[in-house]
Amino acid sequence: MDWTDTMMLEPTPRLRAYPGTTAEVSHGGEGLQQQTVAGPSIKLADPEHATSSTRVITVQGVTLLHSDGGSRQELVAALESLRDFRAVGRRVVLCDTTELVVGRQFGCSLVEQGQVEVLVSCGRSGREIAIGARDAGLALADVVVCGRSTAASEVLSHRLAPGDTVLLLGVREESCNHIVAVLEQRLSLQLKAA
Repeated sequence: MDWTDTMMLEPTPRLRAYPGTTAEVSHGGEGLQQQTVAGPSIKLADPEHATSSTRVITVQGVTLLHSDGGSRQELVAALESLRDFRAVGRRVVLCDTTELVVGRQFGCSLVEQGQVEVLVSCGRSGREIAIGARDAGLALADVVVCGRSTAASEVLSHRLAPGDTVLLLGVREESCNHIVAVLEQRLSLQLKAA
């Protein structure tokens, strides 16, 4: 089985810290638009400020916000970008925790700070953030945990509709390109049928 709902979750073992990755999206084609938008700056406890770069990709009416940071401050900045983005439809998060160290508290933050309405997670602590999102009030039907990022991409593509805004966290470049291709194919077929 490639995915499960949070009712079937088991506790996950303790995590070791893994560094975050950065990714750039370079995918062209019909129906795709790209631009880079500077994310909001975050004031830390010390006087320094951190900024995050978020790429905005539009695929058949679905807006993808691809955050290229893995630090805690960059994740918070990405959540602020999602919250402040003028979403026509739902706010959705695909979080691949393979290289992110996050837990239940981050899942709560997704709902409370990012105003997320649908969560698809995968990776080492995907179950933990799903439990946190459920604890923050996200409905069971709106939380999906997948074992692999490819399965998460497929699940995500079937849950989206034009107008939705998706924040991609911890997603590598090749996974982002795969998501764009799957969405382009599925939504173009859906629009042709309508």
